[in-house]
Amino acid sequence: MIGCIVTGHGEFAGGLAQALTMIAGEQEHFEVVPFRETEPLDGFAERMKAALQRLLGQTDGVLIFTDLLGGTPFRTAMLAAAGHENVAVLTGTNLPMLIEIGLMRSAQSDVQALARTAEEAGRAGIQAARLEPGGSAPPSGAGSDDDSEGI
Repeated sequence: MIGCIVTGHGEFAGGLAQALTMIAGEQEHFEVVPFRETEPLDGFAERMKAALQRLLGQTDGVLIFTDLLGGTPFRTAMLAAAGHENVAVLTGTNLPMLIEIGLMRSAQSDVQALARTAEEAGRAGIQAARLEPGGSAPPSGAGSDDDSEGI
């Protein structure tokens, strides 16, 4: 199994984790490490390292999902991952990639292969959807009988 850390500015990581749980259920070996505006950088870095060490002790490797290329959470994740061959850092994290990985990672032990899958799922999840003027059909995938219960 591959462990996961989600990090980002403010409530980004916690919000994604909550949405993931709502859609795909509770996630094992999954940690949220938010970067808070009022937190000193060294405290955030220590929490990141501690989460990574915990997961490395329990899993075959770790994917760290970050919000923004070049941001503090991304840079901190890269530094924490340095020297670990079984850790990969992804940036531009979105919910489709977390859902895909959440459903696949228990049967996977190759961090780099899973990182590629996450990247593909994240890209595929980005689409410009719109209704045609005067049209009544919802975008593809929406409007099914399951809508009464939500996703």
